[in-house]
Amino acid sequence: MTRPLPDALLSLPHRRDVPFARLTTLGVGGTCRWLFEPTTEAEAQVFVQTCAREGLPWRVLGGGSNLVVLGDVDTPVLRLALPREVRRQGTDLTAPASHGHIALAEAAAQASLSGLAFASGIPGSLGGAIRMNAGAHGSEWVDVLIRFRFLTPEGDLVERAPAPGDFAYRTSFLTGGHVVLSATAHLAEGDPAAIRAQMAELRGKRSASQPLTQRNAGCIFKNPTGQNAGRLIDLAGLKGLRVGDAEVSPQHANFLVNLGQASPAQFKELMDRVRAAVLEAHGVGLEPEVEIWA
Repeated sequence: MTRPLPDALLSLPHRRDVPFARLTTLGVGGTCRWLFEPTTEAEAQVFVQTCAREGLPWRVLGGGSNLVVLGDVDTPVLRLALPREVRRQGTDLTAPASHGHIALAEAAAQASLSGLAFASGIPGSLGGAIRMNAGAHGSEWVDVLIRFRFLTPEGDLVERAPAPGDFAYRTSFLTGGHVVLSATAHLAEGDPAAIRAQMAELRGKRSASQPLTQRNAGCIFKNPTGQNAGRLIDLAGLKGLRVGDAEVSPQHANFLVNLGQASPAQFKELMDRVRAAVLEAHGVGLEPEVEIWA
């Protein structure tokens, strides 16, 4: 940022020069020059309204699990630090966007509520999961979401139920400068032992098929209609392909992992090479499932 930040922003909780290696599960990226971490919805609203009024570009960061950062980020970054309490009303659970996604699935299981087992192996924050309509094993957030609170790009506070067209496969209208503040899931009474067994089964499948012990950002590319991105990458002979410390996982071809010290340039080159090879081999253009900050 070449222009000074307004006092209204600097009065909010923030940190300077934080490495993205500490903010993302992949551990690739440069430096986050300005990291703002509001502890209340009102502080988050001040942030968004100030940026909108001043014409300041900004970004929102969740748990950093579905994100590839390809350099330094000089614009202000918003990462919510709201109190992580879960409220139950009947079979509905409400949690703030900054609540851990896997931790929320655990909270549901502890409350003997079924319907969030699919989330038990998906890392990141609840806000990011809602924003990207996260899902697995045939379920996704739009299946259980009944209400959510968010800020518009202008900083207006809205609370409502999902509307037709709000959510699609791994995306939503919330990707366009909105900030999720909280979400309510409508679940069902369940047997605690059965819920735990289902979660263990799903985690076991994930562990057997994905490189969970290595730094990664989840599946890098969306599945093309009627096809599987990982299978296309595998058939192109790309498993194990390396550029420096960036590698196409030998375990799951749609996972590009950081073996230790992968640089943004190495990771970008590997992504580009995978997309080019799949296009040449299959005539299919892969689109990123992860968010990319360049």
